[in-house]
Amino acid sequence: MTAIGFASFNIGVGSCYGAFGALVLELERMFQADRTVMGLVLAIVALTHGILAPVIGHLIPRTGIRPMMIFGAVLTSLGFAGLAVAQSSFALLAIYGLLIGPGTALMGTLPVMTLLSNWYDRGQGRMIGVALMPLLVTVTPIMTVWLLPIFGVEGILLGLAAITALLIPFQILIVDRPEQLGLDPVGARKSAGGGGQDVLPTVTVRDLLRNPVLIAMATGAGIVAGSGVAKTSHLVPVLVEQGWSLETSALLLSVSGATGILGSIMFGAAADRWKAATTLAMGAFIQMAVWWILIIPASFGLLLIDAVIFGICGGGLISAKAVLVRRIFGRANFAFVSGFSSLISIPFLFLMSPTAGYLRDTTGSYVVPLLTIIALLAVAGLLNMAIVRTERRSLAQNAPMAALA
Repeated sequence: MTAIGFASFNIGVGSCYGAFGALVLELERMFQADRTVMGLVLAIVALTHGILAPVIGHLIPRTGIRPMMIFGAVLTSLGFAGLAVAQSSFALLAIYGLLIGPGTALMGTLPVMTLLSNWYDRGQGRMIGVALMPLLVTVTPIMTVWLLPIFGVEGILLGLAAITALLIPFQILIVDRPEQLGLDPVGARKSAGGGGQDVLPTVTVRDLLRNPVLIAMATGAGIVAGSGVAKTSHLVPVLVEQGWSLETSALLLSVSGATGILGSIMFGAAADRWKAATTLAMGAFIQMAVWWILIIPASFGLLLIDAVIFGICGGGLISAKAVLVRRIFGRANFAFVSGFSSLISIPFLFLMSPTAGYLRDTTGSYVVPLLTIIALLAVAGLLNMAIVRTERRSLAQNAPMAALA
């Protein structure tokens, strides 16, 4: 299950985010779009992920993870095939919003996290970290730059469609829960309920809307994730405007992807061993500091440091947040709470990238948008620090807290 989750997440993220970061200038020319429109592309993907997350969380217990992930792979594959023949910026946005965005949501983060949350009670953060290692985000940008002169944009897009379609035979092997095979989750505590399942009341939308811990967690995660979307969309244009080559910019994107692999495991393990909220707060504060590197006249060495730290902190967000949700709300509520929290994060995921593009177009430089993102990351760090006491209380009780506690 970990291997299938790893493949599904990586192909979805690598094709959607990794390839787009390297193709953004080519797509801009191909579809005759301006920088604001290109900034909207990944923002629309993030928007569809946020809108669909609570729907996915609601449907997982009813439809199952396996059919959902297969359907996601079909949509994503059709989306990349459609991009190869599309001719307008409207078609570009529509395909990402209606096919690639929903497809990568259905085969990506939330279904994979829920699958592994079902299979692991002990070491959940580490195993989610392994499955969510962004390996293809490392490889895809630089491979795209190398293959672009050979196959062109259309050939790259058709290749991404084919690779995604090849996932489906493996996704057919998914088993949603170990109980379906007569097994317990790894490290499950035996109880009268059996299987290590949490005995907690089912949370409702009203419960979550009134829960300040959920609001703070979702807002902080939204800011950090939105800054990552903005950086993926704008890093290459920022560096090209500073005089760096496309190849160097793509290399730095790849470095971020490579260190994201390390960050996914590091943050997951840190959240397992210590406090997930503290881990998330430190990640936000560290990212806030390194964003300054893109403002000052930086050497390649400093840019490399920025890429490494951005990758580690960005790659670790999801696994650490998953541990926090599991500790506070429990296994039974994991999918629904994770999905609903993503809905609250939508404004940051959707607005930060196109706003950065708009501010750059109106001011003529990236200084103002970068300073805005730095300030928001400070807020995210403080919000996560505010959750530490709630998580500490949950750990002291050695059991998840009810949503209304």
